[in-house]
Amino acid sequence: MTLTAEPLSEFLGAEIKGLDLSRPIDPADRAALLEQFWRHKVIAIRGQDVDPDGFIRFAEAFGAIEPFFISAYNLPSHPQIYVLSNVRKDGKPIGRDGAGTHWHSDSTFTEKPSSVTLLHGVTVPSRGGDTLFADTVDAYERLDPATKALIDGRRAVHRYQRKEFVFSGDRAVDAAERAEIERLKATRLAEEAAAAPSPTARRSNREPDRLHPLVRTHPVTGRKALYLNDEMTVGIEGMPEAEAVPLLRRLCEVATAPDRVLRFKWRQGDIVAWDNAATVHTATFTPPDEPRVMHRLTIEGTVPF
Repeated sequence: MTLTAEPLSEFLGAEIKGLDLSRPIDPADRAALLEQFWRHKVIAIRGQDVDPDGFIRFAEAFGAIEPFFISAYNLPSHPQIYVLSNVRKDGKPIGRDGAGTHWHSDSTFTEKPSSVTLLHGVTVPSRGGDTLFADTVDAYERLDPATKALIDGRRAVHRYQRKEFVFSGDRAVDAAERAEIERLKATRLAEEAAAAPSPTARRSNREPDRLHPLVRTHPVTGRKALYLNDEMTVGIEGMPEAEAVPLLRRLCEVATAPDRVLRFKWRQGDIVAWDNAATVHTATFTPPDEPRVMHRLTIEGTVPF
């Protein structure tokens, strides 16, 4: 069957059809897959019944898999896989709960941030748990000339800061969902106060700051894109904080304008891959009574330029 791509929206993403991930991908399909991936920036392969070995094999089509820098939530049988989940066993989370609930590109606080991230929907909730994406190439191109001149050539300061119990980066949360989030946040904060610090809390603000271009050049396509992390980009080199922080917030707001956001609604078995040099994304709220288990893999990147 020939590999095809159907747009997920008018401006970002595609669903890839014609791949059976229960088997290795042949070289021709891999080349076609990568061509569609770099073009669409976010790709989804729906309803894949693959085990962890199959997920790893598919991820290797994009490059070398890297370990996550905190190993506490790795899948014991396949430590390359990082588990994201709100499920608890014997009162303890089986994976990282509430991760990624702010607009960001992955691992910007490292020297060589992840180039590609892949998620596999192992257990998908019937309500909530969407992932939102925005195109940062498009965002840069929509900036006015004065803003481009202001930010081109500048470097932003990226700092690892724990961002748990936020539960949603969606700016369109209604009052009922906001109340549900606040109730869950209060519960989790109370639990945390009675327990030892989490692995992420122990690493917060202890990684060295990283300087990366505010406008990066894509290592494959050569296109320019904003390089953002709404919570972990804390300043701009050589710019006073009073100017830098509002500018960073404004750039993120431009990139994530509601009419330019792709909302991906998960189905059981879906695999989604995204280009961290050309997109930002955020998790959204999953009600605690809706089990969600996601397996995550990331691909080695290079120093942004």
